[in-house]
Amino acid sequence: MKYLNRVKSVRNLGGCRLRAVFADGFIGEVDLKPLVDHAKGPLPNRLRDPDFFEKVYVDDGAVAWPNGYDICPDVLRYYCEIGRVCSTQELAAAFASPVPEPESPTLAFNEKPKP
Repeated sequence: MKYLNRVKSVRNLGGCRLRAVFADGFIGEVDLKPLVDHAKGPLPNRLRDPDFFEKVYVDDGAVAWPNGYDICPDVLRYYCEIGRVCSTQELAAAFASPVPEPESPTLAFNEKPKP
């Protein structure tokens, strides 16, 4: 599932590794070290401090840290599914594909849906 993900719980596994449990039951692990190592700006730079990184928590369905930095749950889910942090170009391509329509059963002419 690419969209509308929500993180239910998160656990630091040491270093920059996280285990996230999503609202739909999916459990994923990912090493965020590449993201942390290439971060620019004061918010993500704080994640380089292991003591600060350990303060990860769930805020309104996203993983977050006390300084206000967070990671979109859809992006985190994608990272977990592919098992790594990817480039912004790869991420953009992954999310550029159209959202699939939910499948609905086809009813025969004059057939009423079953309750």
